[in-house]
Amino acid sequence: MSDQAERSSRVRPRRASRHLTSRAAWALLLSGTSALAQLPPGDRPAAVPPPDDLGPPEAAALPSPERALETIEQRLAGLLARPGGLTAREVGSRAAASSTDASVRLADVQAAAADVDRAFMAFLPRLTLTGRYTRLSPVDAASVGPGQGSLVGTTDPAGPLAPGAPLFGIPASAFSFPVILNQYLLNANLTIPLSDYVMSTSKAYAASSASRRAAELGVKASRVAAAANAKIAYYNWVRARLQSVVAEEALVLAKAQLEVAKVAFGAGRVSNVDVLRAQAHVANSELLVEKARTFSRVGEEQLRVVMHAPADRAWEIGENVLTARAADRETRPLDALVSEALKKRLDIRSLDETAWSLKKQTAVLEAQAVPRVEAFGNAYYANPNQRVFPQQEKWSATWDVGLQVVWSPNDLGTSPASARGLDAQRVRVEAQKRALLDGLRMEITQAQQAMSEAQFAVETSRRALAVAEEAYRVRRQQYSFGRATSLELTDAEVELLRSRMALIDAHIALRVARVQLDHALGRDTAVR
Repeated sequence: MSDQAERSSRVRPRRASRHLTSRAAWALLLSGTSALAQLPPGDRPAAVPPPDDLGPPEAAALPSPERALETIEQRLAGLLARPGGLTAREVGSRAAASSTDASVRLADVQAAAADVDRAFMAFLPRLTLTGRYTRLSPVDAASVGPGQGSLVGTTDPAGPLAPGAPLFGIPASAFSFPVILNQYLLNANLTIPLSDYVMSTSKAYAASSASRRAAELGVKASRVAAAANAKIAYYNWVRARLQSVVAEEALVLAKAQLEVAKVAFGAGRVSNVDVLRAQAHVANSELLVEKARTFSRVGEEQLRVVMHAPADRAWEIGENVLTARAADRETRPLDALVSEALKKRLDIRSLDETAWSLKKQTAVLEAQAVPRVEAFGNAYYANPNQRVFPQQEKWSATWDVGLQVVWSPNDLGTSPASARGLDAQRVRVEAQKRALLDGLRMEITQAQQAMSEAQFAVETSRRALAVAEEAYRVRRQQYSFGRATSLELTDAEVELLRSRMALIDAHIALRVARVQLDHALGRDTAVR
């Protein structure tokens, strides 16, 4: 028998004895665990640590399961509900206040307000002031007398002249009129559109007021939408931050397992495949960490964009997103939620105001084809005054008042055509509202269903995490006893990581669904 065979014969009994001892200890542990599970917690004896010689001694280099899980919990708790940290409400308020879309729509509000002022001024009588200077071409002076000779006059009273009445001659130039070449006029004209007050002015004012209300609702709707999107961006950022922590801790465990595999391989207890498998696990964990960090950086940058914050600003998480809230349940029936949305949704109200405004504008244009009745008055102050005869080179004041009917046949073609254009716009707005209403019920249904699914996911993920944590503890114990392979331990770590990620996803999905449902119902209209 060779020396190697002799050494093998001496080793086998010890290994067999060791495996028998390990099997006996493991059977004893399982039976004891089954029996102890029936005892109340206070009556259970303290756990006895396993003997050191049951498994590979290198396993002691791994962090204990309790310590590993406690570290993750502590790091996650340390990230949440930080004093002075960001909350979804704060992010939404900042995003609403700095919304660029709302700023653009503010210009529509200002234009609509100008239209309201212009429509109001139409109620006032129209006053027109005119100042004019006219230079006339020279003409020959006019005269009522004969071209030659003189006219005869007397100092006696009118009637037949008595014999011997005094007579005298008047030259013809005495009855000529002067030619005044420079004329000056100051005129004040006041026009009162009597028929417009009834036919169009009040309708135009109502139309412009509705247009302004629609623009104001559009601004508010933009701010509300910006706030809702910002809240979702906030929760995505929180998700990335938490998942980064979980991924980093998973990488720590993967690296520790790799070191153990290397030592065990050097001692001849495992094959090179186990080392390669551990290295692949570390590489996958490193990739997951990098992806989580990238997601976190992108989410943080998105927060800066929606809040228009400085590039060097850093934030902490001000909410504890891993706790349940009473507001995260919605039990009202769908029809009641749709009715609530119809009353509160700002975009629906804005479309209603726009359609009503266009209807009133159409009525105003149709009224322009009808003859208008106006009262007018003029005051003249002229030099010379045309009503003073004969003209004199001096300032004189006169006035006149009256009624007039104004109508242009061209209005029969232009007014109805313009009215048809407004009718087409109103039809388009009403179609937009119908499309919005058609999608509203589905939007609410999807948000409510997402909320229900997220609630269910939170409950199931919490149970799955508890099972994964217990499975990880058991696998670690089995690995310490030599009853589990490194592959099984890796699978337990991966399942623990997946369960932790799933629970974070479920909590974030629940909060996002709450934001989406509130926005679909119009409950977030308090944002300014």
